Amino acid sequence: MKSHSEAHLACLYDLIDLQEQFKEPDEDKLWSRVMDKLGASLQCEAATYYVYLTAKRQLLPRYALGPRAEDLKGTPVDIRTGLCGWVATYREPLMVDDAYKDERFLQEVDKVTGFRTRSVLAVPLFERLELTGVIQLMNKRGGSFTKEDLRLVQAACTSTAVALRGLKLESTVDKVTARNASILENLGGGFMAIDAHGRVMLCNPAAKRILGISPDIAPNIPLDQALSHIPRLSDILLDTLATHKVAKRQELTWTHKGETKVIGYGTLLIQDTQGSVTGAGLTFQDITNVKK
Repeated sequence: MKSHSEAHLACLYDLIDLQEQFKEPDEDKLWSRVMDKLGASLQCEAATYYVYLTAKRQLLPRYALGPRAEDLKGTPVDIRTGLCGWVATYREPLMVDDAYKDERFLQEVDKVTGFRTRSVLAVPLFERLELTGVIQLMNKRGGSFTKEDLRLVQAACTSTAVALRGLKLESTVDKVTARNASILENLGGGFMAIDAHGRVMLCNPAAKRILGISPDIAPNIPLDQALSHIPRLSDILLDTLATHKVAKRQELTWTHKGETKVIGYGTLLIQDTQGSVTGAGLTFQDITNVKK
């Protein structure tokens, strides 16, 4: 038989595996799975996952385990009442050995469900410093909740919150990237961007057509290779990256395979949120016919 520490460690490993399986930030689904695993690991008779409604200062049950668990769903709880309300108000975890001896306990919930609450372990859920909900575990079989149980639940909730935040960020980045890619794909003018090492990050269809670059250009190819037939243009973009000086309303003429082309171009710097330069870009139009 596993010791409590071994069982807790095994539960954390299972939770990490679970978090890695999720590809979308589905909070209700992930937290419900976490509740299942914590409830099983701690051998609880019941458990509830509440979402915090900031505007109404209420806790809304979104998932519950135990007898007549369905009776709890959809019934909000004011945070000024009950043990979970106390946890939400003070943003602190709580362990109670005998709920009916604690004046904060809301006995009316037991009357609705017919469930007799004995022991309670409840922890607040956060996204960074913002309260997002409360998890409550009830009636541990074979004894009271321990400090080790509390540490397990807090570690599980912290790691799950971090995993969710990562999934949300990835989802946001994916959406922004898809939107920007769609804009670039449909631009009539050319756009090319390189990273800090001079590798091509972006090259939209118009740029490939105007510059005579293969549609199947390899990702992260060095700029001087991508523009080997227009070395002057490669130098212009690399100079922008090196000197941090941008060019505006410039023209460039080149001849390749007996065909002469002219573009009007400008360069720009690509910066991160801290203002550090992470690459350079080139925007241009084919003005060959205008110059004839």
